[in-house]
Parts: sequence; C-alpha cells; structure tokens
Amino acid sequence: MRVGGDERPAPPAGTRLRRRAVALSLGCGDATSPPDWSAFGSRASVWLPDPSAVIVHEYYSGFVDAAELVVSDSQAWSAMWARLNAGRQPDPPPPAVDFPTERVILVALGQRNSGGYDIRVDSVVHFERGSVTYVTATAPGSRCGVTGALTQPVDVVRLTRVAGPVAFQQQAVVRDC
Repeated sequence: MRVGGDERPAPPAGTRLRRRAVALSLGCGDATSPPDWSAFGSRASVWLPDPSAVIVHEYYSGFVDAAELVVSDSQAWSAMWARLNAGRQPDPPPPAVDFPTERVILVALGQRNSGGYDIRVDSVVHFERGSVTYVTATAPGSRCGVTGALTQPVDVVRLTRVAGPVAFQQQAVVRDC
C-alpha cells in the first residue's frame, strides 16, 4: 500500500518504517495488514478500465525501477512519456490527455530478468476524500517457459480527474502455466 500524490515514485526498498507510518495513519495495524480506507470516507464510485482507458500496456519500457505515478499536468506527462519510451527511435508523441478533466495513472513493475511478468491497474475506488488504485503484479510460475530478455512491464491508464490523494494497493500473483 502506498499513498501518493502527483509524480511520486514508489518508495525504494528499505523504507518499511515510512510505509508503516503511512499505514498506521490510515488506520492499519501494520504495513502488512489489509488497509483500512475509512480515513478516505465513504465510497463514492468504482472505476473499471475499459479498452479505451488504456493508453499503453508494455512489457519493455524505460521504467527500470518500480513506480506508482499520478500524472495531473502536461509537463509531467511529457516527462513521463519520454521516460516510458527511453531508447525508442523515433520517440512517439504522447497521446493527448485533457488534464482539466482527466489524470493518468502509471504503474511499473521495474526491470525483471525474464518475460512472464506483468502489471495491471484493476480498478480505482473513489472515496469522499481520495482514491485507491488496485493493481495486480503477476510473476511466472516455476514451470513457465519465458523469454530470457530483460523486461520492464508497465500499465498506463487515463481516468476522470477526482480530487484528493491517490493510494495504491498492489497484490502479487504467481501465474502457473
């Protein structure tokens, strides 16, 4: 679980104490217990991505470190898009986003030593005082045949702009082949 604002990457390894402080401030017993989102107020709506909401879903990107980003303006969007497409020639132009009414959510798994890994935004639950983005990170099972190439899975979606902070709740899944 992570609570973040605009353009803030996921905390690096070794920040368990900081995560625990955030978790406790949101009413969790500790950083490994299920979060209690009551600090965000009552649930207002649930957003489920449809194909038109997905800006890009890639297995090879410029995000070698894990990231959970909320992009709310065109300057940050241009920088994020350039990082996403690092190493591609020519660099494709960023898709248009209407930032007064929309924001972009990016989740990146970070670099992995093989294929078979994935990350996806499953849903976003909007509350009175914030939102929770639910994410699934998938790893290949031990019997899966995967490419030996380095991968950097990333999922980028657009959604209607809603006021308040955005928290991220990630679940890890192992997919047996």
